[in-house]
Amino acid sequence: MIGYFSVKKINEKYLGGILVVDERGIPVEFKYTEPITPTPLQKIIYGSSLEEYLSVEIIGKNLVEKLENKPELILVNDPSLTFKENIVLLLETKSSFNVELNNRYFKVTPFNETIKDKLLQISEKIDITEPFSRLEKALNYICES
Repeated sequence: MIGYFSVKKINEKYLGGILVVDERGIPVEFKYTEPITPTPLQKIIYGSSLEEYLSVEIIGKNLVEKLENKPELILVNDPSLTFKENIVLLLETKSSFNVELNNRYFKVTPFNETIKDKLLQISEKIDITEPFSRLEKALNYICES
C-alpha cells in the first residue's frame, strides 16, 4: 500500500487529506480534515509559520496517526510536508532527477534504493502521480460542500 498526502488552502481555509491505495490504485482508506479557518489573532501570532504549523502539526500528524491501514510510503508533492521518515517527496522534473518511472523523471527525497525499488514496483501497475489528482479533487469537493 502507498499513501498520498496533501494539504490545500482554498478560500482562506486549510484542509488536508490522505488517500491510501493498494498496488492497483484502488482506494483502501481515505481520511481528511474539516476545513480550518485561522482566526485573525492566529494569523498575527503565527505569522509566516502559520501555514507550516497547520499543515504539519494540526493536519498532517493527526491524519497519519489515525490511519488504520499503514502504507509503506506516503508520497507528497510539497517539500514542507516531509515530517516523518516514511514520507517521500515526489516531484516530476525535466532536469535534476534520481528516478525514472515510465519515461518520466522524478526527484525523490529522501532517496535510497529501497524507496526507488518500491516506486518502480508501483509504477509498473499504476500511474504513480494519478492519485494526487483524485486527492486534490476530493479536497476541493469537501471544501465546497
